[in-house]
Amino acid sequence: MTTTPVAVDPGIEARVFRKVTVKVLPLLMLGMFISYIDRANLGVIAGPLSKDLGLTAATFGLAAGFFYIGYLLFEIPSNMFLAKVGARIWLARIMVSWGVVTIAMAWMQNDVTLYIMRFLLGLAEAGYSPGAMLFLALWCPARLLPKAMSWLNLAVPVALAVGSVVTSSILLMNGVAGIAGWRWVFFLEGLPAILLAVVIFFVLPSSPAKAPWLDEREKAYLAQNVTQRADSGAHELKQLPAALRRPSLWAFAVTYFFILIGFWSITYFLPTIVKEQFHLDAVGSGYVSALPWIFSAIVMFVILRSISRTGERRWHLTIPMVAAALGLLIGVLSGNPFLSLIGVSVAAAGFFAVLSTFQATVAQVYAGALAAVSIALVNCVGNVSGLVGPYILGWLTDLTGTTSAGLLVMSGFFALAAVFNYILIGWADRHTGGLRGTLNTETAARTAANPHTEG
Repeated sequence: MTTTPVAVDPGIEARVFRKVTVKVLPLLMLGMFISYIDRANLGVIAGPLSKDLGLTAATFGLAAGFFYIGYLLFEIPSNMFLAKVGARIWLARIMVSWGVVTIAMAWMQNDVTLYIMRFLLGLAEAGYSPGAMLFLALWCPARLLPKAMSWLNLAVPVALAVGSVVTSSILLMNGVAGIAGWRWVFFLEGLPAILLAVVIFFVLPSSPAKAPWLDEREKAYLAQNVTQRADSGAHELKQLPAALRRPSLWAFAVTYFFILIGFWSITYFLPTIVKEQFHLDAVGSGYVSALPWIFSAIVMFVILRSISRTGERRWHLTIPMVAAALGLLIGVLSGNPFLSLIGVSVAAAGFFAVLSTFQATVAQVYAGALAAVSIALVNCVGNVSGLVGPYILGWLTDLTGTTSAGLLVMSGFFALAAVFNYILIGWADRHTGGLRGTLNTETAARTAANPHTEG
């Protein structure tokens, strides 16, 4: 039986969202913050790490990408387990696992152990990001989900900016107790994940129905209006083939791949790009690398306000990707280090401008029983780019002696993402009634009656 959304009550909705932003979002954002520091710190320590372990640019890119092999293998099962056992237990388990693996990376001895540990880190961390998205869909009506997703994703550029500075500063501990600075990075940056896991386990409610800080009217309102429900059957294995048969879901997944590939390439190679352009050491390049992420956070906030005000998402997801493609072109072709940094900053900001609304669109289109598998599948295919992108960029860097050729390729992927976004988001708006709408009663009933039918 499908619950029909009731008329919007701005008073209750605003009150619930305020509580969610105080009680739920900070914990999820902090988890996302730590997650991206622990997976992206490899880029900041690339120089000393590569020297000690004997890595080329290509093998470094491959090592960065090994994270996503483990990530891909466990992403969909992880989201299904989360839907079955609840976010409080499963998210805490994920954080303990990746914290332990991050600490263990301090003892790596060669490229093979780096590959193995990056694989294990991806396996451990798989499910946190899509799990947090799925969890937010329990608390937010479709109108507010992009806003909540944006706040969640705001932790990412902040993490990359703060992480660049913190990781670079930890590198200054090189030689303390006879230990290399990059080993201190892994040891110290793995601890916060374990500590936050304890907080999440004891504080985070598994669903709105179990939240003591919501009154009965607020719980009833969410039960009737949220994008996702805790009892949707999202953990059932039969949802997997149903999701895999949907062409539109694969279109979202491929588009996400195009969106992400340039981002991951920039993330892991940004300190190298800065070092190449400004002739800085590892610490200095790490500090300068924070600037594009700070700019990205500002742009992300501005775009969020614009989407919330206008309710338009097609052009809000197309134009930033065009800007990202042009930004990388400028960064490569300018020949000026400051213009290059500006170009890369625009490219990074273009990615973050579209990220949250794209993810919210997937959660809106595939709400219900298909949500866990659909969100994980799109995230899974998209994150293949984390393996492909850094390796391509590293291989071309070894081949040409510069990052320029690889960045031109990534610019092309951003351009493809712009085209796919324009087509796909137009389809999603027609299918769901737009950003401010939800699935209409007729569509919802048809989907519930026949979940294998492509919408």
